[in-house]
Amino acid sequence: MDGVKNISSSFRGFSYEGSDSFTLKLPEKEGLEIIGLEITSSKDDKFNISVPVEVKKNSVRRFSYAPEKAVEKVAVAGSFNGWNANSDMMEKTASGNFEILMTVPPGIHSYKLVVDGNWITDLSNPDKAADGFGGFNSILTVKETKVKIPFQKSEMIEDGKWNLVFSYFDSAFKGYKVVLYYRGEAQEKVYDGNEVRFSVPEGEALETAYLWASDREGNFSPMRIIPKNFSEEPSWPQTVIYSLMTDRFYNGDKSNDDPVVMEGLSPKANYAGGDFSGISRKIEEGYFKRLGANCIWLSPVIDNVGGAFKDALPPYRYFTGYHGYWPSSSVKTEERFGSNDELKAMIKTAHNHGLKVMADMVFNHVHNEHPWYGEHPEWFGKLELPDGGKNIRKFDEYPFTTWFDSFLPSFDYTNSTASVYAQVSNALWWIEDFGFDACRLDAVKHIPYDFWKAFAGEVRKSFGSNFYMLGESIASRKDINSFIAPGMLDGQFDFPLYWHIRDTFALGKGNFKALAAQLNDSLENYKNVYYISPLMGNHDFPRFMAYADGDMEGDEKRIGWENPPRVDNPESYGKIKNAFTFLLTNPGVPMIYYGDEIAMTGAADPDNRRMMKFDDLGKEEKSVFDHVAKLVKFRIKSDPITLGRHTDLLTEDKRWVYIKHYFQQSVIVVFNAENQKRKLILKLPEYVPADGFYRSIFTGKKYKIKKGQVALKTEEASSDVFFFTRDGK
Repeated sequence: MDGVKNISSSFRGFSYEGSDSFTLKLPEKEGLEIIGLEITSSKDDKFNISVPVEVKKNSVRRFSYAPEKAVEKVAVAGSFNGWNANSDMMEKTASGNFEILMTVPPGIHSYKLVVDGNWITDLSNPDKAADGFGGFNSILTVKETKVKIPFQKSEMIEDGKWNLVFSYFDSAFKGYKVVLYYRGEAQEKVYDGNEVRFSVPEGEALETAYLWASDREGNFSPMRIIPKNFSEEPSWPQTVIYSLMTDRFYNGDKSNDDPVVMEGLSPKANYAGGDFSGISRKIEEGYFKRLGANCIWLSPVIDNVGGAFKDALPPYRYFTGYHGYWPSSSVKTEERFGSNDELKAMIKTAHNHGLKVMADMVFNHVHNEHPWYGEHPEWFGKLELPDGGKNIRKFDEYPFTTWFDSFLPSFDYTNSTASVYAQVSNALWWIEDFGFDACRLDAVKHIPYDFWKAFAGEVRKSFGSNFYMLGESIASRKDINSFIAPGMLDGQFDFPLYWHIRDTFALGKGNFKALAAQLNDSLENYKNVYYISPLMGNHDFPRFMAYADGDMEGDEKRIGWENPPRVDNPESYGKIKNAFTFLLTNPGVPMIYYGDEIAMTGAADPDNRRMMKFDDLGKEEKSVFDHVAKLVKFRIKSDPITLGRHTDLLTEDKRWVYIKHYFQQSVIVVFNAENQKRKLILKLPEYVPADGFYRSIFTGKKYKIKKGQVALKTEEASSDVFFFTRDGK
């Protein structure tokens, strides 16, 4: 649509704000509202659509603190209030305790008490989880009453129609109303005690239907997303991202090697020789085909400054821009990686081999040698603070203008619309000229919403809805969600889930009950979990194997410099296999950090950015690669995993079984953390056909379904994946 001229609606709480924005005053009753909209374009074309809006009530919770000594201020800060330490202050009662009543939405929330500026766990609440920084967050679970939604029974394409069948498999739900929303239209059917059927037009590529139900009293279920890929090409939810650091992947052209020569500069922080030619060679040699990953995320390719620079904070080590996050140009690539034409050739090679390519875009800052900083100093935040201090890494006090280092000026987009235009225009040029398919967006939460709205709007206008925008925000699910919307980003990395993956599988601190709760929080509360990116490591954190081997006790950066870890515990290979089983059997767009597929280790950066290892792999390293490759290849073709629904069949501290279900298809995933083999007799949900088998993707063993049950055998300290098949093949 070429611009919006007007939006109107008969909904009583509707008001148009101009441009493409409107507000809704929603009723207090929980449930679903269908909002009819008439949109008039700038060319006076009219479009009528219906928008489903889910209304949820918040719950009231009392927080209290009993001080052991005199304190001045106590606040509550958590995922439910943006971790704001000043917005919700407790009041001191006559007893000397501090209390506050707060409205909290349904879900699993992390929080802390802030006592005179000190962040502590809530001692009155025994539920807690690691906060990712060596401490713990308190955990609050707010449950909600839900109307049951019918199961997906079957679906098929016939004569240009997508035919869907749903059932409760229980006549007690007779009379429930079931609504399917698809392409702007809603169809309502009444459950007759057997099933409900819908028929809608066949789509193109990935499309989404929405399903909900209401009981006989008018209470509503949550709204469920039902994706469907009508194309043979994998959609983004059927994509596995492989994150590589160009300089550390493979040296394919030694003629562009040019490490910085400086006394005191460690090879760990210098250029190592990786380049675009090396990536092209590994594509052509079939490395990614063997692994199965179908998208490469390149670290920033833009030209970086040539020398080495001292960190502004202790212990003041020197670093080069080998990682790519210190931009010094807007129009050329880093010459040590290759020329603009070599990057284009590499992306063309990737496309010819069925690989998408994701650019890493840095909008928060540039290097102070970038022309923009000299030509437009008014575009940037100030390094010097009024009190004489330095505005360096003050993420809480100055989230949108703080500098990451003394030589990395941060943009001040709020006070400079010209800088927004320059950055967005430049990004569009890179995407168009080089042929990128997606972008990973650095430091999202440190850039104002208005920037992301401008960026996303122009990207959508130029490249359509299939261009994937993936953000990086180390934040709560609520804050992560706040950047995801039709006019904003498609998804973000699931860092709240990452901490629990690490704790459960690598450190052994967590248990499957806690991890299941966190997974379900992600599944239920992200706006579209199919575009969220789960991960088990990246270039900013120590590698999984360093945690699994017990090497990360102490200063994680110092360990990398002074005592870099190596894998010396054979059991750690089993741990990373189990973590990959979890990562690759859940929805979203999972990301594999280069080297994890062969169980490389490394402490905090730069030690976690060692040169990729391709030769002389050991038996265990090859075994991990094979395990990951089987999972990736199975996942990409599995609708239950990539597009389906999740149900826990068994949840214990050391055993966990869940089923993924997409209409006629299903997959069972089993984890056994005990040090002995187990035979698990599982009662299957009603939607699983009575006749058939479940077959392991790893061993090929098959298990027959008998009387609505299946008995699966598992090895000790292991995981397995079983897919439903009618004939056992």
